[in-house]
Amino acid sequence: MDSAVGISMGASGIRAVRTVDGRSFSTEWFPTAGPTPDAEDVAHAIRAVVDRPDAPHSLGVAFPDPGYSAALKAALVEEYVSEVRVISEVAGTLEQLRADPEFRYRTVVLYDLGATGLEMTVADIDSGTVYAATRTSEMSGEVLDRAVRDHLLTLDILAIPRTESEEHALLEFSCEIKEALSTHEATQTSDGAFRLLDRHMFELQIMRAAEHSAIALRDLAEMSEIPPEVVVAIGGGARIPLLKEVLERYLRIPVVVPGDPELISARGAALYAARVDQQQTAESGASRWSVTSLLTPLVRFGLPTLAALSFFTWMLWPGAGEEPSLTGTQDTAVEKPTAEKPTAEATTTPLPKTAVTTTVVVPTADAAPVTTTAPPVASTTETRYVPDRSTDETPEAPPAPPPPRQFQLPPLQLPKFQLPELPRLPLP
Repeated sequence: MDSAVGISMGASGIRAVRTVDGRSFSTEWFPTAGPTPDAEDVAHAIRAVVDRPDAPHSLGVAFPDPGYSAALKAALVEEYVSEVRVISEVAGTLEQLRADPEFRYRTVVLYDLGATGLEMTVADIDSGTVYAATRTSEMSGEVLDRAVRDHLLTLDILAIPRTESEEHALLEFSCEIKEALSTHEATQTSDGAFRLLDRHMFELQIMRAAEHSAIALRDLAEMSEIPPEVVVAIGGGARIPLLKEVLERYLRIPVVVPGDPELISARGAALYAARVDQQQTAESGASRWSVTSLLTPLVRFGLPTLAALSFFTWMLWPGAGEEPSLTGTQDTAVEKPTAEKPTAEATTTPLPKTAVTTTVVVPTADAAPVTTTAPPVASTTETRYVPDRSTDETPEAPPAPPPPRQFQLPPLQLPKFQLPELPRLPLP
């Protein structure tokens, strides 16, 4: 497997993961000026990745919604970047779960707690079919950050923010406390003088929102066509221990939190891009033309076609001694003999008892009018009537018709022409 890079976006910036074996990943962060990266920011990050000496062979991007996908494709055109595989975050997550040999579930429900909202999706791992999906903003990373902010303001150790920049700084500080409580029991100031927030108090403040999200997820699972077998918690908020406990209590199925849950869609995008590029490379390699592959259609198609055209030409244009016929055979009908001039040597050959069908003979211009012969008489020996042509020309027997040939069209096989592989655009 060649190197592949997958990119996803979140409130903390643009996340890029790189892999060369599909199992181990390295992570790189691209900060953005705004709270959330837009399509232009992602296109600039991709431009920076492909301009490096270690540019990846495959590159995939996981987008959050279809509208973002269209804007991203337009931004990539402006950056002169091509061959980027774009996939949804849900499809990227399913791609990563499908590639995990230890994950043995098929129908899953994704609990994606991001910065701006909570997305819940019931899907099938093998086919990628989405049975049900919903999104809510009542539970999000920003909601949890504001809960921590409100608690900090009650401690009377912080001034109330007066400007937008001060409010933004306080929310970032609250987010750091929230993330620290995922792995620590309590947080305090750097000098240890003030105890800011402990995990138990934090869980009490977010308990109601967590339970509401679990009830909504349970209702979604009941409405889906196939009940899910496991809950997969992803996104930055999946690290909160309380969420796993609440989901297991309400849904009564296993809850799995993968390592680095906020990077799972980016990893899936990298695996998806590598798989698609490998398939295209294999198809283009199998369809390349060699000398043998060019001659084979000519032998199979060209030569039989020429032989068939020659055969039709011979059938439609017979020789000079043959009567013209579209089918290549002479017409048959009851013979009309020509008139005979009485001679001393002329003898009458008795006709057969039954009527005889022979080739029609067209009389010449000098022949006398046609006369009617006597009816056939009984004869023990059946003979064929042979007319006596008394003309100046030497009588010639008509040539025997050619033996019938078994007509069969040769098998035709149209050649397939593969367009050459287009080179990648030169990077400026």
